Amino acid sequence: MRRFFSAPGLTVFFTYTLFISSTFTIAGQDASIVFLYLLGIYSLIRQRKWPDMSHPLLWMFLLFTAISLVSGIFNQYEVDTLMNLRNNWRFVFPFVLLTAMYQVDEKNLLKTYYGFWLFIALYGIVQFFTGVDWFRPEESSLSTPYMGTGDGFGIFHAKGNFTHHLTFGGSMLLCSSLAASFVFLKGLDWKIRSLMFFAVGLLWMSALASLGRSIWIGLMVSLIILLVRISPKLMLALTFLVGISAIYLFVGFESGNLKTAKPETRLEMVQHRLASGFSMKSNQDRLLMWKSAWQGIQDHFWLGIGFGKDAEVMEAYRKKITDETGHRFNNSASAGVHNIFLQTWLNYGIFGFVSFLGIWIVFFQQLIQGLKKTVRFDYGNCILWGAIAGIGGFLTAGFFENNFRDGEVQTAALLLISLALFELKKQSSPLFSKK
Repeated sequence: MRRFFSAPGLTVFFTYTLFISSTFTIAGQDASIVFLYLLGIYSLIRQRKWPDMSHPLLWMFLLFTAISLVSGIFNQYEVDTLMNLRNNWRFVFPFVLLTAMYQVDEKNLLKTYYGFWLFIALYGIVQFFTGVDWFRPEESSLSTPYMGTGDGFGIFHAKGNFTHHLTFGGSMLLCSSLAASFVFLKGLDWKIRSLMFFAVGLLWMSALASLGRSIWIGLMVSLIILLVRISPKLMLALTFLVGISAIYLFVGFESGNLKTAKPETRLEMVQHRLASGFSMKSNQDRLLMWKSAWQGIQDHFWLGIGFGKDAEVMEAYRKKITDETGHRFNNSASAGVHNIFLQTWLNYGIFGFVSFLGIWIVFFQQLIQGLKKTVRFDYGNCILWGAIAGIGGFLTAGFFENNFRDGEVQTAALLLISLALFELKKQSSPLFSKK
């Protein structure tokens, strides 16, 4: 018991609670991160040494945070500067976890993590068919139907225990990419590999059940990236087929061949959701949101409009577009512009946008360099490929959504980054040197 309440024991405990709670509760994950921060500070004070600040990715996160604060201080609008930290305060925890991960059994941690994700995936699939929201009181249910026939038969957006289907889908996209990478881990017994195929299929089905079209695109990109390590030719063939299919669906939907006047089955409802992604009319709302964002960027090029100012500033741009086109937006201006890159530039200006891109440029550069030191399909190779595929698919989906600012999705992305950084750290650590 005494050992459990020691700093190392508590570090292991809160590392596990972070990974576990990230699958279903933002309160639990954020509390775990706070305790890990406090334990890290305690450890530094006790050891009387400065933290390691040498990692370039850490500096990119800090640079982005600093620029967002500067944007708020000098902005023409009254911005609560400290509120900018609300979406950035988690950025340091991957580097805190670098120390914590030395104290845990990494493989057991991942098994526990995916055990919870598989339960949530099953729950998401049940939600897709029934719309249940078991973990909230009936009066607080967030069940979200997509389409129905009017007699109680229909489909729902899967969202797990989260509040939005894109939050659930984004988190599932990230975790399923790493799981898919491990399917090819060398040395696995065929029974274990078969179970892993089944588990990955379950995670993918749950992500698809979110009915987030951006999530579907991200999953496709993630799969294409993972196919590169198997066969670049196979990857190119799949990319070609996806491109041809997209053109066919776009032409077919616009010509009316694929339109379903009144979908009667769940398959037809899903087909309707897929086909709507290839209709200019169905995507007009998002395209005009991007147009309003670009107009806002042109007027606030250097510093942006500031964090949390979309509702106040962007309504005028939307009104102008409505007057010109007659289109009425489906969401309020506070919902953002459904593109994380435009959103970042709009809120933080050109320097915030460039530093945001810099985070991912440094991330991919570090991991690609690290891949050269791994053996094809070994454990480290699977971690790095899974992180590249997950973040690659996630950023692609980000062209159509803002969910990197959702605490749950941001944590899922940072956990994936943490595992990749720890793998890179092991490559230079004598504790993990190959015998």
